[in-house]
Amino acid sequence: MVARTAELRLVVNNLKNAREMMEQILRSQLGYVGQLSFNGEGSSTASLSATLRVPAAHLDDCLAELKKLGKVASESQSGQEVTQQHTDLVARLQNAHNTETRLNNVIGKHAGSVKEILEVEKESTRVRGEIEQMEAEQKSLEHRVDFATIELRISEEYKAQLDNASPSASTRIHNSLVAGYKNAAETLLGFVLFFAESGPTLLIWLVILLVPALLLVRRFRRAATSF
Repeated sequence: MVARTAELRLVVNNLKNAREMMEQILRSQLGYVGQLSFNGEGSSTASLSATLRVPAAHLDDCLAELKKLGKVASESQSGQEVTQQHTDLVARLQNAHNTETRLNNVIGKHAGSVKEILEVEKESTRVRGEIEQMEAEQKSLEHRVDFATIELRISEEYKAQLDNASPSASTRIHNSLVAGYKNAAETLLGFVLFFAESGPTLLIWLVILLVPALLLVRRFRRAATSF
């Protein structure tokens, strides 16, 4: 029992078309998409990442078809031997079933005290939980063997885009006028705030300096008239 995995990276001209063709290939190969993410549509970094599951017998054919979508940037394949893991799991599962059967027989015969019966029921519940967990693990393991995994990444070729987002002349003039108005308003507001904050102090100093100046002017005038 071998769980096969492949990784494939492609570069394509048109990502949208490549995605549609990928889905057609999957349908023809009886596969399905386990997970998919699509990023950057319409940009120079558009890409698609997907986890594909296909029947193991169709893996090679599916890869060959996918490679036709574009240029292969990288490819790798691997296989994990899980035979021993599956055999051990089946054995553990069989032992758990046998244990559950014996516990259920004890419960059915009501052999023992109430406390002992309750402990047996608790143990039976624990074993049942382990059985369900191992059964799920067994199904998952067998599914990995039956369906190979393809980790696919598709990137679109870089295409330089003409930038038509530059503002028009009228828009740029409008923006300049708005910016100029805002600067003028900010300057006027700065003067107002300066005089509002410093006005009382300037007024006091004006009074202090003006009174002596007036006295000096009067003295000079008197001295001039005396001559």
